[in-house]
Amino acid sequence: MILQKNYFNPNNYIDFHTHLNDYPQDELFFQLKDFSGIIITASCDSESYKKNCLIQNNSKTFSKLKVIPTFGIHPKQAANCPNDLSVYDEICYTSPIIGEIGLDLCWAKDVPFNKQEKVFRYFLEHCNANKKYCVIHCKDAEKQVSQILLDYPEAKPIIHWYDGPTNIYKEFIKRGYYQTFGCESIRSKHIQNLLLLTPPNLILAETDNPESEPWLGGSDNSIFLIKKIYQDISQISGRSLVDIQTIINCNSMTILEEAFSRLCQFS
Repeated sequence: MILQKNYFNPNNYIDFHTHLNDYPQDELFFQLKDFSGIIITASCDSESYKKNCLIQNNSKTFSKLKVIPTFGIHPKQAANCPNDLSVYDEICYTSPIIGEIGLDLCWAKDVPFNKQEKVFRYFLEHCNANKKYCVIHCKDAEKQVSQILLDYPEAKPIIHWYDGPTNIYKEFIKRGYYQTFGCESIRSKHIQNLLLLTPPNLILAETDNPESEPWLGGSDNSIFLIKKIYQDISQISGRSLVDIQTIINCNSMTILEEAFSRLCQFS
């Protein structure tokens, strides 16, 4: 796949984390045909990855849109994994970025931590060996995630929707980890403060829809919510919308160009 750096005008947006497979598909394709930009659609297990790959294939005729599926096992799904995780080796190599992976001590308390950690480390080993980007979930497990990531210095973490302790966030920033900001940013003073601590070259945008905005009390769970996320980041940061679009799109394209370059080495 060849990516062109043409995502810098006001009509183009890059959503770095959402779940297209969770949308009603007829409704989704009605929206996708009018979207201009790139959507990175995360997977929580192998079945959702297959659905996201199908969405990618079926949306190729939409000239202004590029859908990029990524494969991962969400910590909530870790208990469903086989003991032999090598069954995922082949599928990992098809995914330019790995995600969504990580640890969760808030909403996945019923999944044994050792099982979560085993699955998390499996994917990090793949990313470390291949110098690959990975989108990481760390709800209430920020300390554990921070410690584990030190064992995989060649992996390239992208921290998804961070809302944890500021001291660990500063450590992530010090290590150069990208950060996604989404629909809670405008609602949370804590996340706003984290955004203001973030160097522009580490900022990405996400919706995490279709469930996240309704979960927070909003009504727009469409793929077009990403436009408002850009506006929210602009408002919080005190930067113009044009500047934010350039920053986010440039950061996103830097990651994607490197990711696809590495993917081609194994194809």
